[in-house]
Amino acid sequence: MGCVGVKQAIVEAGRPTLVPLKRRHADDVVALFADPVISAHSGVDLPDPDLARAMVDNRLAYEGPPELGHRVMVRENQVVGPAHLRPSKELPGDLPEIGWYLDTRFGGSGLATEAARALLRHGLDELGPNSVWALAHVDNTPSLRLAERLGFLVVGRGFHYNGPHRVHVSLPGRA
Repeated sequence: MGCVGVKQAIVEAGRPTLVPLKRRHADDVVALFADPVISAHSGVDLPDPDLARAMVDNRLAYEGPPELGHRVMVRENQVVGPAHLRPSKELPGDLPEIGWYLDTRFGGSGLATEAARALLRHGLDELGPNSVWALAHVDNTPSLRLAERLGFLVVGRGFHYNGPHRVHVSLPGRA
């Protein structure tokens, strides 16, 4: 990705700001995953606080390229969801994968769209990969619609994160 020595940037997205995930955000993210609607398509029983805490700890222990990684969407000093732009654990070749979760209280507000669009543009325009990939569970209509709004192309289906997912790609100039 060509950004050796660059640390994970804060990404301004309009109403939400994407900030690097830190230990101080862990309780907010674990609480968010207690909502079964949020974790329904994750492939893990995240309403179980121990499993949710382990997932957050795993994200905090991220050791990939420093310009990539895990962030939280913050609006008015409140965590409204986690997001990531990181090497995929599901796709071959460490392809850059974007993902997002939004607190259900903010569904339909446009916050996830603003945040994901800003993170995607940051990835494609500033970090310079040839593509950014997204995996959305086939039953996760809000994420599928968001990927479509962001201009992702559907390139297939696969079994990822313990369930059936659509595989999407975004190319430079499409975000």
